[in-house]
Amino acid sequence: MKRNTIPKSAMVYLIIGLMFTSLTPIISRYYPIPDLYKGFITGLGLMIEVIGIIKLQRYKKDRICLASNTKDS
Repeated sequence: MKRNTIPKSAMVYLIIGLMFTSLTPIISRYYPIPDLYKGFITGLGLMIEVIGIIKLQRYKKDRICLASNTKDS
């Protein structure tokens, strides 16, 4: 059975980005936060998630290239 693993660096970026994105509305419900800060934190969380997705795609591409190079030899 083939195991699909996610690199730890990509997983960390995804988790941190999700935390920034999801905790902003929860915190702003109980403490008043200006819209500028809410938008900045949400955008920062989304940017970190995109970085994690890019790292994940690069990892998968490198694995595919490595596997095809070992089959050719």
